[in-house]
Amino acid sequence: MTLEERNEMFAKDYLTINDVQALLNMDYGSAAALIRQIRRKCDRLNIQGKIHVQDYIDYFKLDISRYCALVIEANHAREVEQ
Repeated sequence: MTLEERNEMFAKDYLTINDVQALLNMDYGSAAALIRQIRRKCDRLNIQGKIHVQDYIDYFKLDISRYCALVIEANHAREVEQ
């Protein structure tokens, strides 16, 4: 996975099963099970097969500053393209 692909994922409001699969290099079934596990803890979206990016960050107790920069850069890149 390239940094650009990762930036695009975290610039969205949500992650899909395929996103989690790519991020963590796991099979589809394991990624789906992980999403269900994350949703049991917190489910901002309430949409099957998707989790809010913040739920992912909270679940893994990730440093938000690592991802804020990615989101800002990805949003800026989209604005420049338009």
